[in-house]
Order: sequence, then structure tokens, then C-alpha cells
Amino acid sequence: MQGNSAASAVNTNPLLSDSWFRSQLYGLDRTADDFPRVRQGELADVLASNAGLQQFAQPVIKQLAQKLAEKQSVVILSDATGLVLNTFGDMQSMEKAQRFALAPGNLWSECGRGTNAIGTALAIDDGCEIEGQQHFLTLNQGLYCAAMPLQMPNGQIAGVLDISGPAHFPHPQTFQWVKAAAKQIEYLWVKQSLHPQQWLMSLHVEPHGIDTSDELLLVFSDNVLTAANRLAMRELNLTTGQLGTLTFQQLFDQLEQQANTIPLPIHFAQQRYYFRLRAPHRTHFATPSEPSVDLPFSLGRDGEKMVRLMNAGVSLCIHGETGSGKEYVSRALHQQSRWRDGKFVAINCAAIPEALIESELFGYQPGAFTGASKNGYIGKIREADGGVLFLDEIGDMPLALQTRLLRVLQEKEVAPLGSSRSWPVSFAVICATHRDLAQRVAEGEFREDLLYRLQEFSMTIPPLRAWPDIKDFIGRLWIELGGADRDIQLSPALLASLAQLPWPGNVRQLRSLLRVLLALADEGEEVTDVHLPAEYRRAAAVPAEDKQSHDERLISETLQRFNGNISKTAEALGVARSTLYRRAARDKRD
Repeated sequence: MQGNSAASAVNTNPLLSDSWFRSQLYGLDRTADDFPRVRQGELADVLASNAGLQQFAQPVIKQLAQKLAEKQSVVILSDATGLVLNTFGDMQSMEKAQRFALAPGNLWSECGRGTNAIGTALAIDDGCEIEGQQHFLTLNQGLYCAAMPLQMPNGQIAGVLDISGPAHFPHPQTFQWVKAAAKQIEYLWVKQSLHPQQWLMSLHVEPHGIDTSDELLLVFSDNVLTAANRLAMRELNLTTGQLGTLTFQQLFDQLEQQANTIPLPIHFAQQRYYFRLRAPHRTHFATPSEPSVDLPFSLGRDGEKMVRLMNAGVSLCIHGETGSGKEYVSRALHQQSRWRDGKFVAINCAAIPEALIESELFGYQPGAFTGASKNGYIGKIREADGGVLFLDEIGDMPLALQTRLLRVLQEKEVAPLGSSRSWPVSFAVICATHRDLAQRVAEGEFREDLLYRLQEFSMTIPPLRAWPDIKDFIGRLWIELGGADRDIQLSPALLASLAQLPWPGNVRQLRSLLRVLLALADEGEEVTDVHLPAEYRRAAAVPAEDKQSHDERLISETLQRFNGNISKTAEALGVARSTLYRRAARDKRD
């Protein structure tokens, strides 16, 4: 009798008949009583990777659970596979077997448990309610369940919101509650994930529907559609594949992308809507009418050209010897660009161990790997959001990470290690290297497509000894380090001497020397040649034609002073250890 009743209920409902048919194809035994579960350790990893889903869902879920306090029902949040992450509500009112089955760690996919609200909602990507005997497994027929998938702003399914309770208990409003709560979660997710540099468009058929959870939300990065809520995607007939490719003009060909505060009418697909378009916070985009940055090694207008390129979104690649001022120039460009209100985030791809560079760049969720911080880490890429990401020694980035970096640059979003959620990012990219990247590509050590993405425009910084006005740059650097604040002056004779030095360590070496001079000088003192360390005084006395040979002698003498300690010698000269090793290798070849 029970079987006939169940079959009758299923056959009259296409959604159920399709689900039961799939359940049969999975080879499930309707009388099975084993529960697909994950181990406790695996559950902790899954919870960590779904932190974003829980963050946006739990405030709404807790309100929903309070509404169900006397309904003998529980609210369940699952991930995109149907794995129960959290259960809220009065579990004690459920039967023992049901309490166990609905607890975190249980898998409610359709292929694991047959027709059920969580698994079937995922299978059809839509809401559904499954009552009593409509469940495929006999063991679950004491339950009533109503579920709705939860969609991330990027269109991907993040999980499922479900209400489950005894099948004999009346549930006249349960499905509507689930759908309303899911809509609220998706609405908040889009609103709270919005970046200050993105456009937000709100649409509704009525003006008073704007700023409610019933509005359609569209997010544009520049003019490209990058996010939306489910309501907008369903009503405007958008697909996930269009996110990241469809432009504002393609979507609304009769409308200018111009901000408005009062809802205005618009027709779309024979339907009239009212819309409001909120522009990005222009402070992040503000640009000087005439960008100006003085590059001390250039007599032309190269600085202005580089700023204009950055403001246009062009990726810059700066070549030059180690210590030649690649980071110094990049920081100067950042200060004059439209990204100046954001951070300048630098990462040396050669200085970080290969095992750690991925987590440094992309961040990680709490517990993502052994030794990870319990609080997690957002990563350098998200730190640079709204500013500049400076990738020093990009030629030394491990090949495996180049693929992930390319994806971030193309998709403008980043997912931390251990997370299924992606965060939208927008920043300027400057990379720097002393290597020949084209040669690295030929050697199979660097991705050619990443090279084209990073080196949209390249510039080479000459070594410090070749700069046209070193004395002026030394004066500016002295002020930057705080010399003028302490009323400490560099004598004209000292400036002339410093301008004649070979500077094998380039700007880094010069900066190190000036810091030493500043630390040893008294307030109001004038620093002269006598204050120079001995090796620099000897170098200053060498005729100009012997500068290059003295370059090697300066390194040799400094190395002897520190008893052969490479690290201390490099620090004293203001050069990288790799520079000393390369020079030693060159001397052996010569």
C-alpha cells in the first residue's frame, strides 16, 4: 500500500519522476540504511574551504531558525556537493536516526541518498520540496524537506539552504521561507562583496523595489559584467558564461553607463524596469590631468608615458640590474597613478621559498595546510586590491604558480588556498626582473602567454653609474631618508665624489651608504668625504678610467673586511648576494 502510494505521488510529478529515475540509474537500494559521511578531519577541511558561504549565510539562517523554534524543524546549510556543513535548530525534537542523518558531515547528494530536497535541488539547480514518501530511500520517508540552492555572485553554486522536519508535521509556508531566505543571502552576498571600484546596477519593476532583496543586482568592473544575483540572471536570461565577457553596452545598448540617484525607467526584453546605477568611488580612479613623474635616469617624458599606460590598465615590466631602482621607480609611478589611494604591495618571487610563495600570493583559509595561521591570510594579491602589485624577480617565479597568476590576471578574481570562494580584485601590475624573460620562455621556464600578459610594455633602467644627473638623485634620496629633517647636509665635494663612484650595487648600494652616513651624523652637521667608509674613500680617489676595474676591487676589499662573509659583504655594498655570486662566476670565466 505504501509503495503504491509513493509510486502514485511520483508519477504525477515530472520533477519527482525524473529524480527517481536518476536514483535508479545510480543503482541505489531503496532499503539501504547506511549514511554517506565524511570523517571528522575531512569535515574540518570542508568547513574551512566554505568559510565564505558560512559568513554570508549564517546571519540569515539564525533568523530563520528562530522562526522555526516551535515547528520541530531544523535549518541545514550544505556545500555544493550536498555535504551538511551546519545544522541549526532543535535537533532533540527529531528522531534519533534523523538527528544523526541531518548532522554535519552527512552527504545528501542525489547519487548518495536518492531523491531528497538538498540533492535534488542541486541536480535541477532550483528549489524543491520533498515530502515523506516522495523520498527515494525508505529510511528518509519520515522527513519533510524544502531546499533552495545558493548562488555566489560569480554565478557558481555555493551550496544549499534546507529546512527539514517530521513529515507528519504541517509545512504550509516552509518552502516559501526557504526561498525568501536564500534570496536574502544571495542579495547580501552581492552587496557585501562589492568592491569600491565596481559599478552596481539595481533594477526592479517598481521604483520602491530598489534597495530591497527583490531587486535585480548587476555588478560591472569597468564596463564588464562580473557578478549578479540569481534574480537578475533568471529574469534577464543571463548565463554564468557571460559573466566576465558581457559588456554594459551589449546588455543595455540604448543606455549610457552614467550614475543616477533617482530610479529611472528602462525597457529590457519587452519589460519595463526602474534602475539605479551607482558609480565606483572615484577617489580610487582619480588621475592627474597631466600625469607627471620624474624618472631620475631619463631626460625625456618617460615617466608621464608610464603613468598613462598604468592608468589605461597596461601591465608594465621593468628590466635592469639588481638594485638599479626598479622598485623605487615603481613606487614613484604608483604615487602618480590613479591607483595611488590603494596599497603598493611588493613581493620578491626569488626571495620566498617555493613552498610558501603560493600562500603568500593567493592567501589561505584557516587550517588550509600544516603550520597555517589559525586566522588565515588574505594574500598579497588581495592586499593589492585597488592599488599596485609589484612582482620583483618575476623571472624566478615557479612554473606551476605562473598558471594560477595568469588566471587571476585574466579573470580578475582570486581564490585562497583551501577555499571554494573567489574574491574579485582590481589592481595595476608592475613586474621587474634582471633576467631575459624571452630566453626563459625558450628554455621552458616561463609561460609565453604570461609573458605577453605581464610585458605589455617594457622599460629598461640603466645602471646607476650611467644616470645623467646622479648628484640630483642623491640629494632627493637624502631628503627622502630624513637628512633634511635633521638639518644634516651633504657637502658639494662629497656629492661630487659619490657621483663618480661605480656603484656595482646601484640604487640599493647608494641607499645603504646614505643610511649609514645619516645614522653616524649629528644634528646640523655637514657630511664630507672624511665620513665615508675607507673603501668608498679609496674608490672616490681612483681616476675615472679605472672605475670599472676598481668596481671589482671594492667588492674584494669589502669581502676581506668581513672575512669572506657573503651576506655581510652584500649588505655593506647594498647589493644582492646573487650579484656577488654572478660577478665571481664571471671572474672565473675571464
